[in-house]
Amino acid sequence: MKTPSHFLVTAAIGRIPWLKVIPSAILLGSIAPDLPLYFLTFGSFLWMRNVVGWEPRQIFRTVFDQWFFENPFWIVLHNLLHAPLILLSALACIAIKNRSLSKLQTSWWFWFFLSCLFHSVIDIFTHYDDGPLIWFPFDWSTRFSSPVSYWDSRHYGREFSQFELWLDLALILFLSVLFWKQSRQKQTEVIEQNA
Repeated sequence: MKTPSHFLVTAAIGRIPWLKVIPSAILLGSIAPDLPLYFLTFGSFLWMRNVVGWEPRQIFRTVFDQWFFENPFWIVLHNLLHAPLILLSALACIAIKNRSLSKLQTSWWFWFFLSCLFHSVIDIFTHYDDGPLIWFPFDWSTRFSSPVSYWDSRHYGREFSQFELWLDLALILFLSVLFWKQSRQKQTEVIEQNA
């Protein structure tokens, strides 16, 4: 799933009334797993294009067909917030530290890592052969082979892209309506207070 879609899905889930989330934690957690890949890709592209002089196609192949799977630096940075074992370990440490559900619900880090884990689970099921490493840091190569890929047309990528587009539009509409209703409610409260 594309990063903006992760953000929108998490933002919508965060609006469930009985779910007492910390918005900044879940929203940052929804995109944080992908940020290292963005920085690595952008930095590599700038370096290899402007300093080394490679063509974009050659850079893309090197970055995504080679380094993504073989370069230890890339593997560690990309999987740090994608690896289920790391995220579950972080959540377990937070749960042990807080020891009660009420304290856990007020922990910024709990919501951040839970949101990262949600992102990772979605990625595991929407990547054919390039998803998160399932057993990282103990195993640096095992990935779940999902029958669906969010981008690869050989594995329903076109169909998933259409689904994702419609999902994004529906979530944008849903969140916009909620924002509009809250704005109207606040305006009404201000008017009533000043009356």
